Amino acid sequence: MMPAPETLAAVLIGAGAALAAIRWLVMRRDLRTAALALLTLASGALLYLTLFPPMLPLGGERLIIATAETPATTKAGVGERLIALPEAPPISGAERVPDLATALRRHPRGSALTILGRGLTSRDREQAAGLPTRFTPLPAPRGLVRLDPPADTPAGAVFVLGGAAHGLAGGWAELLDPSGARVDRRVIGDDGGFTLGAAARAPGLTLFTLRLRSNDGSTVSETPVPLRTLAEPEPVRLLLIGAPSPENKYLRRWAEDAGLDVAISLAAGGGVDLGDGGARLDPGALAKADVVIIDDSALGGGTRAALARAVAGGLGVVVRMTGPATGAARQNWRALGIDVGGGGDAVPLALAPLAEDAETLAVRRGPAAGEVPASLNTLEDPMPDLARFAVRGGGDFVPALRDAEGAVLAGWQQRGQGRAGLWAVAGSFALVLGGQQERYYQWWSTMVSAVARPTRAFRAETAPLVMTGERTALCGLTGAPRVRAPDGRETALAIDPRAGPRGCAAYWPERTGVHTIIQPGEQGERTWDFAVVPAQRFGAMRAAQTGEATARWAATQRSGTATSAQDTERRGPAWPWLLGWLAASSALWLAERRWRISPA
Repeated sequence: MMPAPETLAAVLIGAGAALAAIRWLVMRRDLRTAALALLTLASGALLYLTLFPPMLPLGGERLIIATAETPATTKAGVGERLIALPEAPPISGAERVPDLATALRRHPRGSALTILGRGLTSRDREQAAGLPTRFTPLPAPRGLVRLDPPADTPAGAVFVLGGAAHGLAGGWAELLDPSGARVDRRVIGDDGGFTLGAAARAPGLTLFTLRLRSNDGSTVSETPVPLRTLAEPEPVRLLLIGAPSPENKYLRRWAEDAGLDVAISLAAGGGVDLGDGGARLDPGALAKADVVIIDDSALGGGTRAALARAVAGGLGVVVRMTGPATGAARQNWRALGIDVGGGGDAVPLALAPLAEDAETLAVRRGPAAGEVPASLNTLEDPMPDLARFAVRGGGDFVPALRDAEGAVLAGWQQRGQGRAGLWAVAGSFALVLGGQQERYYQWWSTMVSAVARPTRAFRAETAPLVMTGERTALCGLTGAPRVRAPDGRETALAIDPRAGPRGCAAYWPERTGVHTIIQPGEQGERTWDFAVVPAQRFGAMRAAQTGEATARWAATQRSGTATSAQDTERRGPAWPWLLGWLAASSALWLAERRWRISPA
């Protein structure tokens, strides 16, 4: 690689000047030759500066932007102007502005930005500053720095939430239900991550509590976590098709206990059907059904074609593996839209314990636990021996269930407007026989909810975590919607035309509690509730997220033509250095001629 022109010129000029200076000193060692040697070096330096003048910044001063947690003793240096945003503490000599855009308008000749403190809020990160920006995030505060709230969960299914805590490795993350009972407890890993879960029970909006404890058992934080438990507006129409087996027996019991509208067809051979005769696969019956659970052995040519057409129209299908996968079975699955590999071998399934202590186990078993014999489903019971068929899903295969080691137990793929799923657990009814009926019910509830035909009821899209005082987007709206706050006041929403068919509007909640979206329509007003939690309970998480977002924003300000080096600085004029070089060279020439220095 060729050296840069500046480097090459510096080496050549420096070598020539150094050799000339050494020549003077070798010829005679007195004050006059020492002066000539210094004048020679000065001439070489001035020649370099003539060819490559120093870089000078464009514009004016550097803007120092103070945000939250900026030290109160911060002072502006030479060529700097100190500006404080609303989040910054009182700082002597700082100019107060309502936002960053105002600071940039007041000081159009600013050459660069330096951000101090926690960083810019979302208010100031919406548009580019157009100036090179320097920002060093502060260390993350101790406590909850990330929270992945649970998704909307059907009643009876298990919800999962995750997160990360800073400075609490080896401590405990606990999940408390609305009554204050602990339903799960996990050790916080070395990386700060944790995952908690519990069963969703009564439909509606509820607030769980995430409690973080340090190693010594002291409570560090208690954070509200909203959960929406969904209730089906009408019973799900389920068709159960296959052969008489223990699995189908317990599947039927689960469907009836869950309140599903179930129709069964169990072919015993010879034209004998042990079901109720209501499960048919003609187009009319499939159009009314929401989910079909079918044994893989029952997927014949006509059945497969009828189900494929119905899935494309919105039906959900779950194919239950009754044995190792064959080539013909995979072909049937692909016709429905399930493209997976493997499945030819049955391997052990890893089950996680239901709970780590008796208190959590009792809460998870729910109010009906008193009807279960004390000898069943205890912490000392061995785990049931289950097997799974080792299927491998492609990129479009979405896992719905995993075992304790992360292996896929069931999943689905989208096909048209519907979903086709695959159940790869062999003999899952053994959970019921082993006293883990709750787990069996939760598994099947999760799988059926994942593939069932989507409901036509009004359902708005809201952020998983809505905080007071922060803007949030409400989507899935039409017409002239409005929001009713917990105190009864209503706010009209303006749908952003740029959102297109998503129908999104901005909303700034001021009060905690349940807010209600009111959607007018031809058939009357429909509503959708969402929870708003207090922002001050998420101080550590908001601080960490602000720092990360500001660092990403600052990086984008340094890229692009608007903030390149050519736009922020340029080389100064060369003529002063040229005059200096001419003067030094002339003085050197005259001294050499006048003094007529010769070797000693």
